[in-house]
Amino acid sequence: MNSKNVAIIITAAGNSTRMGGSVKKEYMPLGNGTVLSKGVAAFVCASQHPKLGFNLSHLVITVPEDGSMGAVEAVSAFFSFQGDIQEKVHYVKGSETRQHSVYNAMTFLKDSEVKPDIVLIHDGARPFVSSRIIFDVISAAEQDGAGVPGIPVVDTIKEISPMGVVARHIPRKSLVAVQTPQGFDFSRLLYAHMQAITDGKEYTDDSEIFGEYCGIVKIVPGDVKNIKITYPGDLERGMNL
Repeated sequence: MNSKNVAIIITAAGNSTRMGGSVKKEYMPLGNGTVLSKGVAAFVCASQHPKLGFNLSHLVITVPEDGSMGAVEAVSAFFSFQGDIQEKVHYVKGSETRQHSVYNAMTFLKDSEVKPDIVLIHDGARPFVSSRIIFDVISAAEQDGAGVPGIPVVDTIKEISPMGVVARHIPRKSLVAVQTPQGFDFSRLLYAHMQAITDGKEYTDDSEIFGEYCGIVKIVPGDVKNIKITYPGDLERGMNL
């Protein structure tokens, strides 16, 4: 088993406006639990693998600014923690952007008694992540400093101008669609986030922040099943993949 401390940050602070309805997508029912609890269970189960498991030091869930009650219910009402796992679960208030929510979680980890060596950032609305992706991302973060799962782009991508016409034809062979979890050396990602805050810059994801301030990001194979629940119908589609 991997002896390094691995922290998981699961982002669930957004408002799910594109899903519609009154229930946040992370809290929607899925199987015998919820979207959020299934994602949590994936990381807990991976950490307990007899050969490839890792030392799960923290499992931090970012929650809306109005409170953590919904997240606590979405996780604990449907998922039975075993051993000391419950003690490692923490809820941290998010912010107006994903970047600032992750920064809040990173700050919480920095101030913790046990410091992680590796941190994985995962979408709370991505419940179908596999153990294989988790292990590959951790391995890349250990070896290269950063690892992100990606899948080949199947659609032809065009860059358009402000006038709404094609400005550039982008070859598909050089493109991937990235997924989560995205894994990083903890100290280096913390430095990158602190620099981004100081510079007042906003980035689309943590791999962009790391790439801007720290260096290369390794791509590992993703999985078409590892979809993010975004629109109505995505949950049913994901269950049928």
